[in-house]
Amino acid sequence: MPEPQASTEIQTPIYPSLAAPFAIYQGRLISRGKLWADVAALARELPDRPYQFNLCENRYLFCLSLLAAAARGQVCLLPPAGQMAVIQEILRDYPGAYIAREHAPQQAGLDWFEVTAPNLIDSAAQPQFDWKRTAVIAFTSGSSGTPKPCPHSLHTFKTSAEMALSSLGLAEQQLMILSTTPPQHMYGLESSVFWPLFSNLVLHDGRPFFAEDIRQTIKTAPWPTLLASTPTHLRSLIKVDATWHNLAGIISATDTLSEKLAGETAAILGQSPREIYGSTETLSFASRETLRENLWQPYSHCRLVKNESGQTSLESAHLPEAIMLQDSVNINTDGRFTVLGRNQDMVKIGGKRASLTELNRRLKDIDGVEDGFCFIQENGRLAAVVVSHLSHQAIRLGLQPYLDEVFLPRKIHFVAAIPRNATDKLLKTEVEKLLAGLIQ
Repeated sequence: MPEPQASTEIQTPIYPSLAAPFAIYQGRLISRGKLWADVAALARELPDRPYQFNLCENRYLFCLSLLAAAARGQVCLLPPAGQMAVIQEILRDYPGAYIAREHAPQQAGLDWFEVTAPNLIDSAAQPQFDWKRTAVIAFTSGSSGTPKPCPHSLHTFKTSAEMALSSLGLAEQQLMILSTTPPQHMYGLESSVFWPLFSNLVLHDGRPFFAEDIRQTIKTAPWPTLLASTPTHLRSLIKVDATWHNLAGIISATDTLSEKLAGETAAILGQSPREIYGSTETLSFASRETLRENLWQPYSHCRLVKNESGQTSLESAHLPEAIMLQDSVNINTDGRFTVLGRNQDMVKIGGKRASLTELNRRLKDIDGVEDGFCFIQENGRLAAVVVSHLSHQAIRLGLQPYLDEVFLPRKIHFVAAIPRNATDKLLKTEVEKLLAGLIQ
C-alpha cells in the first residue's frame, strides 16, 4: 500500500475520463460513462417516493441504486442489519419508503423495486445532483443500543473521500478495491463505493466470504488489489496455506486490530494492514499502521477538540458541524491520539479502570480463542464468553501477563458461536439474549 501523505493539504484525486474503468460487474468492465448512463436510466424507472431502502447485495447495483435515488432527489436509507424485523421497524418511521434490491423480499406486502443494470446507452455525462442535500441516512449498528439515524450529503461523502484518499496516498493510484463488508455499513460504503467514485480506484461488485475465494479474486483481478476487511475476516485469511499474489494493500476497520494479528497478516499475506478509524456519525477520519504506530493520525483538515467536561469532538472539513465522539481519547499536542475505549464501556473494579474493548482484544489474541467478549455480571465481577477448545485455566493464564488480577474473568462461558452482524459487531440485543440463556 502506498505511504500515507504527511502534507496538510488535501491532494484532490484526478477524476478519470468517461472511458476510464469504474467497476467490475459480473466479470465485465464498466466504464465511468456507462455508470452514469445506467444511473440516468435507472433514475427514470424508480418509484416516485421520498425514501429508498437500499438492500442491494451486489455492490455495483447498490451504487447504481443510491446514485439514481440521489438524482431523483430521494433519500437512501441504509439499515444497520439485514434482518427484516429491523428493517420493518425503520420503515415505520419513514412512510412512503420502498425497498430496492435485486430480488423480492420473503415477507409479503412490502413495497419493493427490482434493481437491474440497464443495458441501453453505452456512455453518458454525470447527472446533476444536489450535493448539499441529504442523500443518505445511515443507521448506527445498534452495538450500544437502539440504531440512530445519521444523515449525510453527497458533499460530505465527496469531501471525506478526497481527505481519506489523499491522507492514505491513494489519490493517484489505480487499484481494484475488494471489500468483505456490506455497502450498507459506513466502512463498506465509504471505502468500496465512494472512494472509487471520486478517484481512479475500481469498484469490485462482489463480496467474497470464504478465504480461498478472496485469495482467488485478488489473484485474478485485472489490477493490483486493495483489500478492505475486518479483524475477524483477517483471522480466517491467515489460515490459508497458499501464496497471496496481486495484493497491493490491506485496510481494516469495525474492531480493534491487535499488533499480534497485524503481524501475522503481514507475514502471511505480505502486506502490513492499516487501520481506519471512524463511525457512522463521523465517517472515517484517521488511520494508523498497527505494526508501526500506536497513535492514530487524523486525515488532513481533521482535528479533535476536548471541551471543559472532557468530552471530545471532531471538527473536519467534511462535516457541517462538530460531532461529539462516543469514544474516550487522549489527544497529543501534534494532533495524533489514542483511543481509550467507548465512554460507556469503561469499567471500574476494585478502584481500577479498564476498557472492555481492550479486554476483548486481549481475550481474542490468545492462541486457541476463536472469538470472545467480556462483560460485567450483576455482582460487579468480570466474566467472559468464548469460542475455544481451551480450558478455563488456560484462558486465565493467557490473560494474566497483560491484565491486573481484578480484570481476569472469574466465570468463562463456552459457546459454539457468538452472534455478530455482517461487519463483525456485537449487537446489544443479541448479546443480551445470549447472556440471558447462559446465566439462567
